[in-house]
Amino acid sequence: MYGQRSGVLVKTRTAPSSTKDARIEFRVNLAQKSLLERAAAAQGQKLSDFVIGASTEAAEMALADQNRFLLSEAQMTEFLARLEDPPSELPALRALFDRKSVFA
Repeated sequence: MYGQRSGVLVKTRTAPSSTKDARIEFRVNLAQKSLLERAAAAQGQKLSDFVIGASTEAAEMALADQNRFLLSEAQMTEFLARLEDPPSELPALRALFDRKSVFA
């Protein structure tokens, strides 16, 4: 996505907050609850803190590739043109790929 502002990469990150002013409620089956309780206990956390931490981390991972670029029309045209350029030859990278793999 691009807009009419100068080029800016916007990356969101959940800021830690000590104020809890929103609520989420959901149901789980007994096996899921037991699993979550055991995992929380193993981490020395309360169940709610464990679930919040784990779900927040999962949400951040799910959104990690969802960056938003704000570009002017001219910057977007330049960006798209660069995507069409042929790849640059990198001799060191070529030499690396030409070597026999240590896993083969």
